[in-house]
Formats: sequence, C-alpha cells, structure tokens
Amino acid sequence: MQLISMFTRVIAVTVAVFGFVGSALAAPAVCPDRYTKMVIPQPAGGVGDIIGRMLAEKVGQILEQPMVVENRPGASTTIGIAIVAKAKPDGCTNLQLTATGVVASVMRKDLPYDLERDLTPVIEIGSLPMVLAVPATSKIQSFSDFKAAAKTADGLNYSTGGSGTMAHLASLQILKAVGGKGTHVPYKGNAPALQGLLAGDVQFMFPSTAEALPLMQGGKLRVLGVTSDKRLPTFPNVPTMKELGLSDFTPRLWYVFLVPTDTPPEAVSRLYDAFAKALTDPSIQQRLTAAGFATEVKRSPEAAAFIKAEAARWKKVVQENNIKSED
Repeated sequence: MQLISMFTRVIAVTVAVFGFVGSALAAPAVCPDRYTKMVIPQPAGGVGDIIGRMLAEKVGQILEQPMVVENRPGASTTIGIAIVAKAKPDGCTNLQLTATGVVASVMRKDLPYDLERDLTPVIEIGSLPMVLAVPATSKIQSFSDFKAAAKTADGLNYSTGGSGTMAHLASLQILKAVGGKGTHVPYKGNAPALQGLLAGDVQFMFPSTAEALPLMQGGKLRVLGVTSDKRLPTFPNVPTMKELGLSDFTPRLWYVFLVPTDTPPEAVSRLYDAFAKALTDPSIQQRLTAAGFATEVKRSPEAAAFIKAEAARWKKVVQENNIKSED
C-alpha cells in the first residue's frame, strides 16, 4: 500500500509539473514578436532619443519583454508618427511624441493621420526647460544686451533644428516680446544647429537644458535665461524668464507616449504602469534631474487634454507668424 501511495503521489506531481509547463508554453506572449517597440520620430543621439532609450530599457525590464527603440526621423517627426498611427493596436508599439509633432499637425493639412483621432496617449512624463543661449565669445553678455541687439536695424539671426520646432517658436516669441527682429537659420536637427551657434554662424538659439549644460560648463556657451518656473540647481546663476520680465514665456520640451487608437484598455494600463514605475527608479531620476528634467506624470485623459491645449496654443503662434512647413 505504501508503494502504491508513493507511486500515486509521483504521478500527481508529474501531471502537475507537466500541466504547468504545458500551460506556460501554450500561453501567448504579451507581444507576438517577444518584444515591444518604441518609435522615436527623431534622429539618434538627441536629447529625446536619450530619454526614450533610458526609459525603454527600464520599461522592458518591468514588462519582462525587451522594448526596442526604432528611430524614424524626418518631415518634422511626422514620418515616425504615421508609422505608429497605422500600427496594429495591440499595445506592442508606442510613440514618443514631442511638441514638434503637435506643431506639425497644425502646420500641415496633408498628413496621413489625425493626431487626436488615430493615437491615444498612455502617459505624459514631464518636460525639459529651454535656455536662451549665445556663443561664449559673443558681445551679448546679458538679457539687456540681447534686447538691445535684437532692436538694431539688422536684428539677430538664430539657429533651430527646423521650421516649426520648439526652438523656432520660442525664438519668434521672444523676439516679439522684446520688440526685436531676427532671421531664422534652420538646420537638419539640433546638433548641427548647436554647431552653427558655437561656430558663430548665428547669434542665438534655444536648446534644451540637457543640451546646453555641458557646453556651458565647458565654456562654449553663455546662457542668458531659462524657461523653468524657478532657478535650476544645475543653472544656479541663470535667471528664469519670469525674473527677466517675461512672465508668460515658458516653452518646454515635453514628452508623451502614445499608442494606436483602439488599443485595448488593459494594454494601455499595462504600459502606463510600466512607464510610471520606471520613472521612480532612482538612477533614472538622478539622470533626469541632473539635466533639468521636471517629472510630471499624467494619465491618458489628462495627457490628451494637454496635447489638445498645446495644439491650440502653438497654432496661434504658427498663424501669427505665417510659418510654413519646409518638408
């Protein structure tokens, strides 16, 4: 009887083990390709790319499926946006959206997607302030010098990563605010635009705090003001635009992650939870804070409302300045 009892237990355990393994093997992966994908509609190496890749690695660990980053730049981010808008709504493909994509949606009427109709926000993660920067060799030493130079007959020329970028709109806004004038010199991305500034080919630019910090510390840039609400620890001697008298001048580089519309709510929630958890990681927070990034987590409805408000805000600037797409 003891032998039969033991044999019965062995059979029971064996069935349980193989039953578990069989069910595990039969269970479909969350994403069929065994990974999720983040589409970044900007070139590799930029500040958005760095933030995206940092989060993708951590989110992949949390999801227990690698999150692969795919850079699809071009046409003011609209190429990458179109790819995600047309992707299968299964939660396996997400988009990193910035203000440039929103501006493009109000500048162009020929887009193969509708930002509000075809994409659903998962999470807004926060933003990077921008800085008013001039070359370290410039005769412009202060914001007062900047205003005076902008009001001269020739005005100032400025570089950006392209028409309709946040740097472009910020430059137009500040020139209008000080009653000055300027000439736009667009480049194919922020990296060459910064090189143009450092070479003295242009007189000012609005890079992000993340881009400006190492150049300022290296003695290559002079930073006259920052668009944050209060002074930043990494820029302690740089006044905010509010301190300089421009209380409503707060352009920022914000980041929202979206998925195709009709993605199941449980998939959206799963991604939200993973991104939100990744943002609490101490190593990520340390790197973001050092760059001046302000973390501000918003769920889908709040993020959608924010994108809509940003579209209305920048549409006004686009129309007032008659900005046209260069693509």
